[in-house]
Parts: sequence; C-alpha cells; structure tokens
Amino acid sequence: MVKIFTTLWSFLKGLGTKRKWIAGVAVVVIVGGVVYTTLAPKTATDDVPPEEAPSSVSLIPVSEYTQGSANSVNTAGSEVVVRAETAGKIVQVLPVGTRVSQNTTIAQFENASQRAALLQAEGSLEAAEASLAKTQGGPRSEKIAILEAAYESAQSASVTTLLSAYGTVDSAVRDTADQMFSNPEGNAPTLIFSSSNQQRRTDTANQRVSLNSILDRQSNISTSLSSGSDLEVELATAENEVRQTRVFIDALIASLNEAIATGGVTNANIASYKSAATAARTSLTTSLSAIASTRASLETAKQNREEGITGSENTDVAAAFATVKQAQGAYNAALATYQKSIVRAPVSGTVVSCNASLGDVLSVGSDVCRVKTVSAAVNNQFTLPLSAVKYSPTGAFVFIVTSDSALEAIPVTTGLVTANGLTVVGLLGDEHIVNDVRGLKAGQTVRIK
Repeated sequence: MVKIFTTLWSFLKGLGTKRKWIAGVAVVVIVGGVVYTTLAPKTATDDVPPEEAPSSVSLIPVSEYTQGSANSVNTAGSEVVVRAETAGKIVQVLPVGTRVSQNTTIAQFENASQRAALLQAEGSLEAAEASLAKTQGGPRSEKIAILEAAYESAQSASVTTLLSAYGTVDSAVRDTADQMFSNPEGNAPTLIFSSSNQQRRTDTANQRVSLNSILDRQSNISTSLSSGSDLEVELATAENEVRQTRVFIDALIASLNEAIATGGVTNANIASYKSAATAARTSLTTSLSAIASTRASLETAKQNREEGITGSENTDVAAAFATVKQAQGAYNAALATYQKSIVRAPVSGTVVSCNASLGDVLSVGSDVCRVKTVSAAVNNQFTLPLSAVKYSPTGAFVFIVTSDSALEAIPVTTGLVTANGLTVVGLLGDEHIVNDVRGLKAGQTVRIK
C-alpha cells in the first residue's frame, strides 16, 4: 500500500496545477476503492462455490439388449428349484427377493443331533491321530500328555453325545408322538385317530407307556452326568433306549399308514403327523450312529492311555494309520450329514419364492426355494452399448439408480466387443441401467431424464 502512494505522489509532482487537482480527485477515488476492497468484511457466501445440480442420466432396459441367439435369450434368468436333502424342522430361511451368491445358505434345518455327531466324530479323529503319534515315538512324557488329552476329549465327547441323545428321545416322544395321543403320559394313552388295524393301534399305545421310565431315567441322570461318570455303561444303556424309542416311532408310522380320516382328524392332519414322525425317526437313527462311534472312540482312547502309562509299545504303526483313516471316514460322513441340514444356493441369483417357513417340517426331496439364476452357466448374456459399462482396477460394472436417486454399481463380466456393443454376463435382465456412465461414480445423486 505504501509503495502505491509513493508512485502516485511522484506522478502528481510532474503535472500542472489544474491537472494535479483533477488527478488528485481520481487518486482519492481509486485508493478508497482499493482500501474498501482490501479491508471490508467478507460475506458468508464470498468463498462458497455455487451448488452443482445433480447430473441427468438416461436409463435403458437390459432386456432389450439380449444377444441374437435363441439360447442366450430363452435360457437367461431361468429358475432353479432347491430341494431338501434331509428331513426335519426349518429354523432359518432367507426372505424372498434376497440376491445370493453360489453356496450362500438359503435355509437351515434343526441340526443339533447332526452337530453333536460331527463333534464326536472330530473327537474320534483327534483320538486316532493321538494314537498314531504315540506309536510313532517321541519323549515318553509328551506321549502320555497327548494320550491323557485324547482320553479327556473322548470323555467330553461322550457326555455331549449322551445329552444330545436324551434330547432326541424326549423330542421324538413328547414333542412329536404325544400330539397324536390323548393322556400320553398316563397308564392308558389312546391314539386320537382311527385305524383299520385296531391291534396295532393298541400295541402302539402300550409301547408309549413303557417309554415313561426311559424318559424319567434320562431326565434324572442328565443333571449329574459328567466326565467322571461310568460313561461306557451309560453309552450302552442309552443306545438300547434310543433303539427302543425308534421301534415305538416305527410302530406309530405304521399306525399312521393305516389311519382313517374322521371329522376330528383329517387327511391333512395325518400327513402332517407322518412327516413329523419320519423326521423324528431320522434324528433317532443319527443319534444311534453318534453313540456307536463315541463308544468306539472312548474305548480306543482309554486303551491307548493305559498302554501309554504302562509303557506298552505293541500297537502297530500300520494299524494306527488304518484307525486314523477310519476315523477320517467317519468324520467325513458326519460332516456330509451335517451339510445336508444346510440348504445352499446352487447358483448365483435371486430368491424368487420359498415353500418353507420357520417351523415347517419338511421331508427329503421337498421343494424349499426357487432361485432365478444370474450365471454364465445359463448363457445369461447381453450386448450393451459401450457407454453403459464402466471399468475400474477391480473390474467392470454398470450403474442402476436406487429409490433415493443414488447410483449403485452392479459388477459384470465383459466379453467380446462387437459392432453392436460389448457382451456382458452377470445381469438378470430385468434391470434398467444408466446409458452413459462417463464421468459418473457410485453413490452419486442423479436425476433421471
């Protein structure tokens, strides 16, 4: 500012009197404007850039850009039926409209017994591997510690298997069978439906009476069962009781096959009872398998522990390897049974309908859900304009506009570039996408033309 005044003063000294007066007035005006511009307070909007209006976009229907071949058009978006591989009660199911990837869990059956069987199979495998480690040598103290741990694991698995078996028996009788009896826990229970075979109907009711002692015994012992209990004896006892319960369920199913619909019990009721009884029988069979495997594992772990403590080295390495292989097979079988209780999407797509709700009891082969596919396996291909596909370091995608006017990116897999555009896979065909994605980004607010 000082430099400006000095320059102006030198300029004025070289002028005449009249010119000095006119120039002085001009200088005062100019300097005043400079000072005001420099020192005047700024308003709140001085530094705020003008707000940008949302970008305008045009949408195009993907369905109008299918490839010319009949296969790609007719098979795009086909539906896949997902069926149950086991029987039981549905405890989880995805809502209709959910978009899923391949192997996503769509629904799940109640699988406590399957999880228990898998757990005990895992314990058996660990015990077999510990036995193999014992036969292959190593410091004696380390071998004993390994065998002790394996025996304790087998004991813990035995307790888990027994508690699961008690629960399976109680559920099969009280939750499933007793709904078909009047006075089920009394001395004279009666089936609530008529039958063409009255003798079988009477025998089935008598078998229900004999189960009361089993239910009471298991209820009492479950409160005190521990690793210190005589698990070998209890496993043998529980196995016999589960078998007896399954015989009762078999008789109940036979009676249902001979049931006669009446006013109080319809054919639909009978079909529902039969489905529930069949699911209960499956759970009892799984429990028997778990008990048998647990007994063998406990016996092996106990024998290995005793041999380790006494210093016996008679176990053959080849036999130990064979035991591991058998345990691995049992584990794989238990894992496969468990996996069947989880219904997974065979393809990527959208859940368009479900025939199962929470609490429903389904049989093997029942339809669970339908998935509308969105995979290259069904030639779901479209030839889009080049301007509709955006590329990034992570891949290619197109934009759709959400209900709140924001851009959402849908990943696609690109193929051939043709005279008509770019071939892509990964869309259902019912989307409306942005025609020109240049300069746009995901999450941006837009206005549809």
